Amino acid sequence: MNVEVEEHSLCYWPYINDKQKDKMSKKLLVMLLMGSSSMAYAEGSAWILDDGATSLGISVISGSSRDFFIGETSTDLGGDLEGTFIWLDASRGYEDIWAFDIRTGYARTQFETNPEEQSDISDTSLGVTYQFLNEFEQDNGSPTISGRLGYTIGGDYETDLIDAIGDGASGFDVSLLVGKNLAPSFSLSGDLTYRQRDNDVADAVKFLLSGNYAAPLPGLSFQLGYGLVRTDSDIDIGGPGFGVEQFSQTDRDSDWLITSANYGFSNGIGINFSLSTVLDGRNVADTDIATFSLSYSL
Repeated sequence: MNVEVEEHSLCYWPYINDKQKDKMSKKLLVMLLMGSSSMAYAEGSAWILDDGATSLGISVISGSSRDFFIGETSTDLGGDLEGTFIWLDASRGYEDIWAFDIRTGYARTQFETNPEEQSDISDTSLGVTYQFLNEFEQDNGSPTISGRLGYTIGGDYETDLIDAIGDGASGFDVSLLVGKNLAPSFSLSGDLTYRQRDNDVADAVKFLLSGNYAAPLPGLSFQLGYGLVRTDSDIDIGGPGFGVEQFSQTDRDSDWLITSANYGFSNGIGINFSLSTVLDGRNVADTDIATFSLSYSL
């Protein structure tokens, strides 16, 4: 499959022949998708569901990118890569200290110069959260603290295509979740996650800090968050020691700014819209992502 990529996007590895460049360009575009490997998203919340409560949700995530960080340099690839994810998730509370969750979905991607799109079932994740400390049961001003253990099952999609859905890798996530209500209308939450994956995907640490403001209009709230991803690797695309089969092992760091608005109806239905923007990155897409979510609690 021929891929038209601007030549300067490959100039960071000058000692390869044309055949190797073609293979590299195909593998490079696999990494452009704005998926879980490089995005700082919350793994859960310190505030868990009440005993017997259930939450169901659907999210539509859409993003596009024309630029890509080759190492730490943002480079124009000469075409847009677009991706859309539809996530389905469910969670249930148990005995006010446990929560169980599952998420799966469907994805579709396409690169501008390739007439064929990719579509398939995406990764599936399972998780269990335990609440160690509940701020509303304490008198010492302590926050709410929970821990989550999750496992991701890599999808059965192809990973060696231009617009592959993801890494196709499985592995564990361990998260520390902290939340604190500072005032009747303001709260802070933090998420620190260690992620391990197979298929030579580099281990990663993710951190997300968010502030939540409850507006005077009942049910309406706004969030502003800063997130980062740091991977356990020192390999750059086109850098020393890099080879075309090492993309999954590259250093995929990123810094994110996330803004969102939520509205909860009295009947248990909630809607959310968020925008996520890459502030800085290393071997990741320089992209913006829009997410719309609909949830129902019962």
